[in-house]
Amino acid sequence: MLTTARLVEVYEGAITASKGYSLDDTGRVYSFWWMYSPGTLRLSVCRGTVVEAKQEGDTVSYRVFSFSGNNCWEDRLEERLLFILGLREDYSSFHRKALLDPLASCIPRQLRGFRLRATSPWAALLTAVSQQNASFKQGWGMLYKLYTRAGRRLQGPGWVYIEPPEPHPRLYEAARSSGYGYRAHTIAKLAMLASRLEEDNPELVEAARSVRGVGSYTYNLSRLLALKDYNALPLDRWLQRLAAEAYNVDPREAGKEIARRFEGWRGLLALAATICFDAEVLSRALERLRRGENRAGLRSPNPLDLWMHYRG
Repeated sequence: MLTTARLVEVYEGAITASKGYSLDDTGRVYSFWWMYSPGTLRLSVCRGTVVEAKQEGDTVSYRVFSFSGNNCWEDRLEERLLFILGLREDYSSFHRKALLDPLASCIPRQLRGFRLRATSPWAALLTAVSQQNASFKQGWGMLYKLYTRAGRRLQGPGWVYIEPPEPHPRLYEAARSSGYGYRAHTIAKLAMLASRLEEDNPELVEAARSVRGVGSYTYNLSRLLALKDYNALPLDRWLQRLAAEAYNVDPREAGKEIARRFEGWRGLLALAATICFDAEVLSRALERLRRGENRAGLRSPNPLDLWMHYRG
């Protein structure tokens, strides 16, 4: 039975973000209900600690909730929030490349204030494994079940936050019951690795390459989500086919063409494409591409309204 732990407010502060930054644009991308609601973003900076952030103008204020005596959040807190939330990242170069791009133009047009929200290496690996050979609904549905079945609930004033499941051998059974199938073996091996290296250790992503079931897609997606390595391209069949059609190249050349057009932003292009085409199944995404429907939110659920779904 999962436990619920009560948190108390232990700190508050504020950070000035770059002009044009939007916490809402940032927060609603690929978030579950306990992470985001309009105007409010909650995130974990370490075990047993939740940061609640809100924005007014260019100021992002935050409140830290934790256990009494739990000081893990104190180490470089503001520096970590700047990185996790991308509060001062400059996406102008990406926006220029994306503005007329058939795969990514919805970002500068609809979500100009969006910045990629970083996760812990462990959470990034769980997310990446969930997306292996899976549709949007299947992948995020499995991850939702895994979190709600194996993650600890943290109780704040009027809200609940669900932590990523701890890396533990028992996670295999939780993954199996959440529909992961063969992927449950990969998660079990990654859990053993994360328990040795610690889940917040950036070296975990690199070490994960030795785990059977972690290929180039999973590795690059983890680098993108955890380390914000925008040059890491998680190229799967979906993006390969979509890029080949969009850029009129052979599918085998799709990765090279993405790199040519987006240079150091190719990983962000991959994420942008899933947003702009609502992570639709390939056949429907190709139809939309041919119709020029590069616009997020035409179909639901999608990467921007995930927080409204999977509440059962």
